[in-house]
Formats: sequence, structure tokens, C-alpha cells
Amino acid sequence: MTAGNSHASLIHRFYEQCLNQYDSSILPEIFTPDAIAHSGTGDAHGLEAIRRTVDSVHALFPEHRFTVEDVVVNGEKGAARWSMTAINSSPIAGIPPTGRPITNRAVVFYRFADQKIAELWLQVDQIGVLRQIGVPLPGGPAVVPQAAHQ
Repeated sequence: MTAGNSHASLIHRFYEQCLNQYDSSILPEIFTPDAIAHSGTGDAHGLEAIRRTVDSVHALFPEHRFTVEDVVVNGEKGAARWSMTAINSSPIAGIPPTGRPITNRAVVFYRFADQKIAELWLQVDQIGVLRQIGVPLPGGPAVVPQAAHQ
């Protein structure tokens, strides 16, 4: 397996096994011990901080599903575009849960070292999520999704 294929496999494994299947025990196999995750809420340094971030995703969106839309790898750098569907069952930014379905989208850039993820930069569509849960924001009306069909 080439390094590019190996790196792409790590990205897919992180979303499928760790996030979708709630298996954070695989984090040491995917991330370096000193990995750094950069996001709009700050930086997470080290494997335990990454684990806490994963745990907070699971707590905030207990019925979520990540779908990796695209992965591109070039040497020791990579990028992924994903979407996540969930039910808004926990407060978001101080807004009480609505019970409505949401779709969150993001682009993540990665740096690899020693065949693991060493650093990532996460850009999430936070405004899109706020609109979906009904928060009125400047620049447009809130987008309220229809209730899920049974």
C-alpha cells in the first residue's frame, strides 16, 4: 500500500470506526501521541485532548452519521470533505435542542507523520447548523428542515 493510500485509509477509519462506531480505542493507531487538532473553538494538543474532542462530538450528536465525501492525499498532506447528519438532541451554542434533523459539513486538512495523523485543521459550517436549528442570523432567514419522515 502506498503512503497516500495508507493516509487515506487512516482518514476513512477515523470517521467510520472511531466516530460512527463510537470506538475511540483506535485513536492511538490513527494519531501520533502529540497530535494537534486546530478548530474554531481552539487547539487540542495530544491524544487525550483528541479523545475528549471525539467524546464531545458523541455527546453533542448522539445519533450522528459521518459520510466522507472526498479524500485527497499528496505526500504527507491530505484533505477530506465530509458531511454529518444528526438529530439536534443537545443544546448547541446555548440554544435548546429542537429535535430537528441537521446536516453539518466540513473540510479538514491533515498532516501525517510516522504513518499517522499528526495535525489537522477543521473548518466546519457552524453558521449552516445554527440556521438549521432555527437561529435567525444576519444575511438570511433561518433554514428550518422538515421533520424526518417515519
